[in-house]
Amino acid sequence: MNVLKTLNIVCLILFAFSCNSDDDSSSEIAPSTLELLTNGKWYLESKTPGGFSDCEKNSSFKFNANHTVDVENFDDSSGPCDTLGTVNSTYSLSGSVLTIELGSDSVTATINSISETNLNVTNNVGDTIVFDKVQG
Repeated sequence: MNVLKTLNIVCLILFAFSCNSDDDSSSEIAPSTLELLTNGKWYLESKTPGGFSDCEKNSSFKFNANHTVDVENFDDSSGPCDTLGTVNSTYSLSGSVLTIELGSDSVTATINSISETNLNVTNNVGDTIVFDKVQG
């Protein structure tokens, strides 16, 4: 009986010392491009060449995990800043190439960089567009 108790204690000690309690952040898995893309709304911030008006910076893209995207546009060309409504469409992501289907039109962009708070793309006509998580 004493041998069994001793064996149990030895096993407990071995298990206690074999557990790794280090919080090594380098072993954490970084979120995928899709996970970052579908994490909240992306608001227009800047465009090169050109730019966006303060009103247009209220426009957003909400990419959903089911490969739909909700696009809300704002415009102030005919007076006050108003929403033009939200359009629901579809998108696909292949590597760093993002394609959004808008009716019969298709917009393709290459994701240059993406993080929790910033998205930088170059579209198929050569514009570089920066999105962030802050409306306006």
